[in-house]
Amino acid sequence: MNKKSIVIAAILLVVALGVNCFVAAGSKEAKMSDKNLQVVTAPDQKEAMENEQFTIAEYVPEKIDGTNVARKGHCEANGYTDVYPATYANDGTAEGTSYWEGPANQEAILTCDLKESFNIHTIRLAINPAAIWAKRTQTLSISVSDDGENFKEIVPSADYKFDPNTGNEVVIHIDEIKAKYVRLNITKNSGATSGQIGEFEVYSNDK
Repeated sequence: MNKKSIVIAAILLVVALGVNCFVAAGSKEAKMSDKNLQVVTAPDQKEAMENEQFTIAEYVPEKIDGTNVARKGHCEANGYTDVYPATYANDGTAEGTSYWEGPANQEAILTCDLKESFNIHTIRLAINPAAIWAKRTQTLSISVSDDGENFKEIVPSADYKFDPNTGNEVVIHIDEIKAKYVRLNITKNSGATSGQIGEFEVYSNDK
C-alpha cells in the first residue's frame, strides 16, 4: 500500500469513528429526553373516535336559586375602556363585545343599582365564554349599600379564576343580606389592564 492510500484510509477511519460517536451521543441524548415524554396509549378502535385523554369534560353551569335582580337594574362605573361601557355588564349576555372593561391601569369600580332593596344570596360574574378569552385571574371585593353612598364590604378582596373550560364564570355565595346597591372593586386582572365583566348577576329569592 502506497503512502497516498494509507493517508486516505486513515482519513476514512477518523470519519467513521466520528460518525459512530455522534450517533452514540444522539442516542444517549434521546434516551435522556424520554424522561420528559408523556406516553399516551391509543385505544382499540374500529371506527373514528376521540381519545379520552385529549377530551375535556363538558362544563355544566351551576343552577342558582332565585332571580337575577340585577338584570333590570342599572350599572355604572368609574370609567371604561374603548367601547365597553358599564351598561353591557347586565344586558343579559357575555358573548361577543358585550362586556364592561374598566379604565386602564387603575382600580375598576362597577356598581349595580337594583332599583329596590332585595335580600341577596349569590353573585355570578362572567366574561365571554369563548376559548379565545384565555384563562385569567381577577382580584376583587364586593360591597353593598342601601343608599348608594355608604358601602359595606361583604366579600373581602381575593383572587378569582376565570377559565373558558369552566364557562369563564365565577359564582360567589354570600350570607343573605338586604341591599339596593351591589359594588365590585377590581384591583387586578391578569388578562387586561383593568377589570372585565361580561355579566354581573345578583340573585334573590324575593322574586
